[in-house]
Amino acid sequence: MIIARLSILLVVLVAGGCFGGAVGPAPHLLATQVQDLRDKGQRALSRGDVARAGRFFDEARRLAESIDDRPGLAGALNNLGAVAGLQGDPGKAAEFHRQAHGIALELGDRALIADSLSYRGQAAHLMGDHAAALAFYTQALALAREVSDRLGEAAVLNNLGLLQQAKGEADQAEQSFQRALTLNTELGERRAMASNLSNLGTLSEKRGRWAEARSLYERALALDKETEQRPAIEADLVNLGQLSEVEHRLAEAISYYDRAYRGYRVLNQMPKAVDVLTRLIRVVKAAGQESLAATYQAELNTLTKKP
Repeated sequence: MIIARLSILLVVLVAGGCFGGAVGPAPHLLATQVQDLRDKGQRALSRGDVARAGRFFDEARRLAESIDDRPGLAGALNNLGAVAGLQGDPGKAAEFHRQAHGIALELGDRALIADSLSYRGQAAHLMGDHAAALAFYTQALALAREVSDRLGEAAVLNNLGLLQQAKGEADQAEQSFQRALTLNTELGERRAMASNLSNLGTLSEKRGRWAEARSLYERALALDKETEQRPAIEADLVNLGQLSEVEHRLAEAISYYDRAYRGYRVLNQMPKAVDVLTRLIRVVKAAGQESLAATYQAELNTLTKKP
């Protein structure tokens, strides 16, 4: 279970304008509240609380609809689509992003169109429709460059690299990840840099370049810890644990897997916690630590016990 890292865009669009005769807060203040809610959702995502993020984004969507804030509505829909994708429902994600794309086209906002196309590419990729994903990413990349959105360009390149990797185009994927990393480094986007480094690490590991992969994973982990990105931290730990297991560095693998497992438990991401704990038990047994394996097995039995 090598963990790939999609780049999730945050569309920052605050609708202005002041409409006379309104009851309650001035509409431009309500539009600001839409963005504030979306920012809260993004912070919840960075803490690994996907469900809470979804609630903030849905509240932003409803508020945007109530004041006809079309850019804010499109942004909230894209945010909701990102949450649906993270929750394993790419079909629902695709519908949210389709709606956002339609609004962006109505507005003629090329930057918002590019963001929505990028999101539609993510959803298509998650559904396994590589042809559609490539078409969306290609359009998004051209538009991002046209409007000089370097951050958006970097996000599309990262996700395009994941698509190329899935298609077996390792050299092209490496070029895309490297270009994304260069852009994010120039922009000082440390969170995005961590995703690029992790994905480059995956390529190196699959090519058997283990020392290179370890260095890339460690750099990704350092950046994710520095920016407090959860559950990206746990994903990095899993990647390092798996690499250590492949290299028969069992003590290190146990440490990495245990830390990832504890992290997923705190985040209440039980399916991932169970997966990592299962791996941990296997490595502990391989290391001949039967007593510790029994302790972990008891924890696994508790987690998987049916009510």
